[in-house]
Amino acid sequence: MRSRKPHPQDWKPNPGPQTDFLTRTCFEALYGGSAGGGKSAALLVDAIRYVGRGYGPSYHAILLRRTFPELEKSLIKSSHELYPRIGGKFNENSKTWGFPGGELVEFGHMQHESDVHKYQGAEFQYVGFDELTSFSETQYLYLFSRCRSSRGIRCRIRAGTNPGNDGHDWVFQRWGAWLDPDYRVHAAPGQELSFLRQDDVDSVVPKGTALSKDRTFIPARLEDNPMLFGDGQYEAALMAMDPVTRERLRSGNWLIKPAKGLYFRRDWFTFVNADEVPADVRRYRYWDLAATEAERGKDPDWTSGAKLAMTQDRKVYIEDVARMRGNPGDVEKFVLATAELDGTAVRVGIEQEPGASGKAAVAAYIRLLSGWSIRAFNKRVNKIVAAGPISAQANAKNVYIVRGAWNEPVIRVLEQFPDGAHDDDVDSISGAYTALIDKWRPAPLKAAGFFSPPTSQDERPFG
Repeated sequence: MRSRKPHPQDWKPNPGPQTDFLTRTCFEALYGGSAGGGKSAALLVDAIRYVGRGYGPSYHAILLRRTFPELEKSLIKSSHELYPRIGGKFNENSKTWGFPGGELVEFGHMQHESDVHKYQGAEFQYVGFDELTSFSETQYLYLFSRCRSSRGIRCRIRAGTNPGNDGHDWVFQRWGAWLDPDYRVHAAPGQELSFLRQDDVDSVVPKGTALSKDRTFIPARLEDNPMLFGDGQYEAALMAMDPVTRERLRSGNWLIKPAKGLYFRRDWFTFVNADEVPADVRRYRYWDLAATEAERGKDPDWTSGAKLAMTQDRKVYIEDVARMRGNPGDVEKFVLATAELDGTAVRVGIEQEPGASGKAAVAAYIRLLSGWSIRAFNKRVNKIVAAGPISAQANAKNVYIVRGAWNEPVIRVLEQFPDGAHDDDVDSISGAYTALIDKWRPAPLKAAGFFSPPTSQDERPFG
């Protein structure tokens, strides 16, 4: 007999941390750590705690992601699996779920700092942040002023997150009692502490102190979610990430930070001769451009063009890194000369700076290299995130370096990343790898229940 797929109305929290999180009544709780612990699903369920309890329109919850695309493909998508089972009707225009008793669950986003003013005057009894480290501390604290009740409903602030992202430091500091071994007070996982904020500083005070608010942190692990941990697919996706991201998402490590020696090491690479590169490969030369001549006493950026080859089974060969310093005219001549040596079979990628000047510069190179297949790529703002995929491949011993005179200076740059004086070679290598895999992306892993696997370094795992 074919087994029945579980419906959201059958949903039950996993034993352990997820159940613990959903039973908390304190004002502020963070559920975080390893990816796959069921954080997003817990927020969706926690938001409807007071639905059908007789509070009617007096109950209004909001669930937030930093951007609307993140919101749409995660929380909103998953809510359609759950909320209709308890009578919810979705309003596409307002992005809200209305329930038979009049309760509302709203979905919102705050891509820009000023977006907090969209919620000026609003009143929520439940505020949930998914991927809290993607928000700023200012955004988080502003929503505190919107969390209030005129009907005696217990107000709650809830958040789920993994270590990392732009907000890592402030989240780490706010929950320092649970996360930071050097914090002045130490709390066990799930222990509730009372905090009183005075002069923008939080102090731990006895429980029940006037104006204080209770706070806790409940760590989550992939092992706590049998739906994802069981078949090993999700864990395999996490283990394929770069060492820092892997340690954060798989182990829930809040202490590890990007540092030299963590993203690239000489002994991760296998050195080969040029004639050992397979014939059936796809090639890309990616340019990270600079236009400053070297002068005495100055150390300007390099123009760096990395040529990578990839086989059908995803082995990566760094065949060459061409680098120079010079004025714009010299750089153009260098790029053209390198392309002529490569031949037109090697595709060319150019990193495009933002704005009209960036577009004009790329247009000039497209005219210059009229006989080549050339493509512009938007400049990557977060170099560490951009380097993650090729770092993961190197760590997995899947990257080969063709021996050449360029090896030593480039390897020194790689090993110093992200603390070195220059990262141009890292940018060109990671750019070439991104260009190569763009058309060879594997099919996404099958989602399980309310959870989906990680997709890329730029898209945090849901759950």
